[in-house]
Amino acid sequence: MAVERDEVSGQNTTGHEWDGLKELDTPIPRPAVWAYWLTSLFAIVFWILFPAWPYVTDFTRGLLDYSSRATVIASVAEANAARNAADRAIAEGDLYALAADSSIRAVHEDDASILYLDNCAVCHGRDLKGQIGFPNLTDAHWLWSGDVEEIATTLRYGINTGHEEERFAEMPAFGAQQMLERGDIKNLVEYVLAISGREHDADMRVAGAPVFEENCSSCHGEGGEGGYGIGAPSLRDDQWIYGSDRSDIFETIWAGRKGVMPYWGDRLSETEIRKLALYVHWNADGGGE
Repeated sequence: MAVERDEVSGQNTTGHEWDGLKELDTPIPRPAVWAYWLTSLFAIVFWILFPAWPYVTDFTRGLLDYSSRATVIASVAEANAARNAADRAIAEGDLYALAADSSIRAVHEDDASILYLDNCAVCHGRDLKGQIGFPNLTDAHWLWSGDVEEIATTLRYGINTGHEEERFAEMPAFGAQQMLERGDIKNLVEYVLAISGREHDADMRVAGAPVFEENCSSCHGEGGEGGYGIGAPSLRDDQWIYGSDRSDIFETIWAGRKGVMPYWGDRLSETEIRKLALYVHWNADGGGE
């Protein structure tokens, strides 16, 4: 086939023509040629040095015998070793000393917060301030004290869980179980409102005082200050687990309460439990005292 030259550009054509348009026989740009050969050379070297070609049951290992999986496993092992070394102080130290050590808090509070968010925030809130049915963990009011060892015990065995070492607490259903008449419960509500410093009916408060002394003081204390250690909350403060309206208090006395706190001893390691106890203690009002 005779070579045809384009009259405008002076270049040879390939002989192809589409709708009157002729294709010029333009050579490939030199940079593109070099790029082709360089990438081809790189690919060949890569195939030789690194794992590349699969076959039936395995793959070519390459002269360097490199494994990204081995690198990741080594990195994870290194990170675990570093974490275990850092956690050793939590695992072996005295909790009271650890709670008072600002350097321990600086190192461990962030990862302890992740533990809290993963396991506790769904009930007690991301900010530890609780919600209806679940106590506020940032205040100075505790059912089993804010002692860091006591917090660890609660985490380890739970509340009303059936574990043989559980913490047990139950508010009787004074109305539903016919231990008190409805009128006595209404008087008792006014008494509780009064000792917590809230608006109340004065006459009903007076009538509720002996009802409280006879039925409630053995758990909540003679002045309603709470029975720390047996899970009976203070009735004199502004912290209410199940609500503070008249209807809420009436419902609590009438139907009773029996909250459940899961036990974490079979789900978290002892180090994690101690770390969570420290985290709650650190973030409580007054450092958990």
